[in-house]
Amino acid sequence: MAERKPFDVVILGATGFTGRQAVRALGRRGGALKWTVAGRDAARLAALGAPAEPIVADTGDVASLDALAAKTRVLVNFAGPYAPSGEAVVVACIAQGTHYLDLSGETFWVREMIARHHRAAQRAGVKVMPTAGYESLPFDLAVLWGATRLAQRHGAPCRELKIVVSVTGTRSLKPADAVSGGTVASLRSMLEYDTSDCVRNPACLMPDPGSAEAAAAARRNAIDFVPRFDADVQAVVAPTLPAPFVNPPMVLRSVALLDDPSLFAPEFAYREATNMAVLVPRFEFMPHAATLPLQWAAAASLAAPLANLSAAIAGPLQFQRGALDKLVQWLAPRPGQGPSDKALDGMGFAFDVIASATNGAVWRGRVEGDGHPGYRAAAEMIVAAACGLADGSLGKTPHAGVVTPATGLGLEAVAAMASAGVRFVEG
Repeated sequence: MAERKPFDVVILGATGFTGRQAVRALGRRGGALKWTVAGRDAARLAALGAPAEPIVADTGDVASLDALAAKTRVLVNFAGPYAPSGEAVVVACIAQGTHYLDLSGETFWVREMIARHHRAAQRAGVKVMPTAGYESLPFDLAVLWGATRLAQRHGAPCRELKIVVSVTGTRSLKPADAVSGGTVASLRSMLEYDTSDCVRNPACLMPDPGSAEAAAAARRNAIDFVPRFDADVQAVVAPTLPAPFVNPPMVLRSVALLDDPSLFAPEFAYREATNMAVLVPRFEFMPHAATLPLQWAAAASLAAPLANLSAAIAGPLQFQRGALDKLVQWLAPRPGQGPSDKALDGMGFAFDVIASATNGAVWRGRVEGDGHPGYRAAAEMIVAAACGLADGSLGKTPHAGVVTPATGLGLEAVAAMASAGVRFVEG
């Protein structure tokens, strides 16, 4: 990692819709970092206007990937879905001492990368960081942030941390505007390739997923698909969108890798949900309580298909997977396309973060993010992470290998995300 490479950051798969958002984010940052783009089509890459000559590379060509990884300190991979082609990129990065980030929501694939390449990446001092976009970077950082502040304020480790997600800004009625193409590709990849237990087992990414400790963690953190009323936010909540089974395994891996009893109690549990109060119509004259029936109805309509998706991915029946694949495909935007700039900028998200200590103390915070979570915000966050790794302001943690955003970037990433339009606010 000590040798100087021609580039600090390279974006692979830059011609896709989210990749173009990342190019925009890097271009807007400017600064002293040297960066460029990479992909299969030289002409399309040139049209992106990167500040340096594009690099032609193909995920099916190992030699081109090795040459690519040798030229940059950090590689950001937007060429998903990752199960069919992502491993070759990871291998090339480890061989060339290059940090790697992607937007994968394919938890089963992450587990395969841990099993096959974690130790090699550790030996190389490389951080391989999947799920570094909306899934799961802000969630994972919020857990580390909340547990740290709880310990600092109240002197006790975190027993439970809950995140309740709200949609903010303009909400689109078009499915293709609400769900990113990358998310759809990951869901389709899971339907096609996933034969693991990761959808049902939130402890599947822990260092020893077969241990008694992991089994106990899986029971404590079992995903709840049943809508409920949450007294902390005074609203009905439902499972998180777009897939409630992506963030919990990453958070539990972070807790296990951190292995810090001053921050996390042995019985730590992680919860997340979607606030339905902000998703139902409400008039100014209407009291909050009057919307509860609508909240319950909306929560039920959200929970049922997510539970069915989980069952189909975890189940052996191919016809179930085929039917759901057609539904997911219907939701997808066309390749390379997405919402307008107005829609991308108009949407946003917010998290209520509630951390409870073993001594009964409670700490609350809020995370507020600008832009479409799956497109604009995801690209901004992963670019902020990549730039921090490249310039050394992030990634000072001792953790290498297949890591999580929290363990790979460190607590410094909380403040760094402000440049990506994501703010962590106490109280």
